[in-house]
Amino acid sequence: MPGPRPPALYESPALQAVTGPALRPGGLELTQRALFFCGLPAGARVIDIGCGTGETLRYLRQHWRLRAVGLDRSPRMLHQARRRDPHLPLAEADAACLPVRDACLSAVLCECVLSLVEDRDAAWREILRVLAPGGLLVLADIYARGPAQAAGLASLPADCCIRGARPRDEWMDRMRRCGLMLLAWEDHSGALKRLAARLVFAYGSLPALWGDSRACGEGYSAALRRARPGYFLAVARKE
Repeated sequence: MPGPRPPALYESPALQAVTGPALRPGGLELTQRALFFCGLPAGARVIDIGCGTGETLRYLRQHWRLRAVGLDRSPRMLHQARRRDPHLPLAEADAACLPVRDACLSAVLCECVLSLVEDRDAAWREILRVLAPGGLLVLADIYARGPAQAAGLASLPADCCIRGARPRDEWMDRMRRCGLMLLAWEDHSGALKRLAARLVFAYGSLPALWGDSRACGEGYSAALRRARPGYFLAVARKE
């Protein structure tokens, strides 16, 4: 029988040692910025897709008094979240199949997650399904600022979110086709650059952190330079 799978990059203690428990560029600062914009009332029903260690979920519940539930596909991450706070409402679930009834949520948070999802079409359908009319999607993720070169990122490891970077126009078109009205889009590529610099300082290079020798060649480095990965924060409303 096959043994347990090795940890994915986002499950790696090495990554967490640099990012902290929020595990993404900008951390809770960008989450706070989005929530100020959303103006959700206390008690609003929210899910945090890809909740990881539960850091954002605790923030939603304690500081904003939201009825928030955390979902993650990784048993390892959910175990960490439960160890940090055994009272958090958590469930193992994939973004492509949300255990939530139709049109019941005021907001969905999806921060640095969709770029890692295998079946993005299903994930978008699920987000639209669970949002109530007028519900809000808070989306933060990687995008390719050199859009013509985004395909070159396919050489990266499968569990690296930069591999899933798509051009800004593609992200925006997807929201439009899903019936979501874009209310705000902000570039926060500086947060990604700062995080990348800290990771390189700690581990010598990003491929060294990934532990994948296939990503160490000049071809990969050139593809990364051409695609110019950036980071964005967006808020959209279900019409």
